[in-house]
Amino acid sequence: LASATLVPMYLLAHVPPPPIVAASEEGVLAYSPEKLAALRAAGTPVFVDMTADWCVTCKANEHTVLNKQAFRELLKRTGAVYMKGDWTDVNPAISAFLQQYHSPGVPLYVVFPKNGGPGKQLSTVLTSSLVEQALSEAAR
Repeated sequence: LASATLVPMYLLAHVPPPPIVAASEEGVLAYSPEKLAALRAAGTPVFVDMTADWCVTCKANEHTVLNKQAFRELLKRTGAVYMKGDWTDVNPAISAFLQQYHSPGVPLYVVFPKNGGPGKQLSTVLTSSLVEQALSEAAR
């Protein structure tokens, strides 16, 4: 009788927690290599933001640039898509993207032009003017 009670308790204690799915932010597309390739094939400029919950610099950039109305308006004006990859749990697809750009970690910001040229890696510390220049060039 004791084992009938202990076995389910043991199993329950060793069930992995359900995955935590972050609520999608309005106007932000979750990163995937396939989605990025499709947007690039369609001639859409893309701002890729590789971030993580524990990244202090990422949070500072979000606070000063990326979560501002001016950034959302810039995306609309340039026709760019904001794509975000969350590396909090070390996603292999994001790790591959970081390696492609020789980045040891996050933040990593890359702007892809609408003409299909190579992506332009931005500084790890963003300014509004830096982002505006990169997206304006990508939209030409």
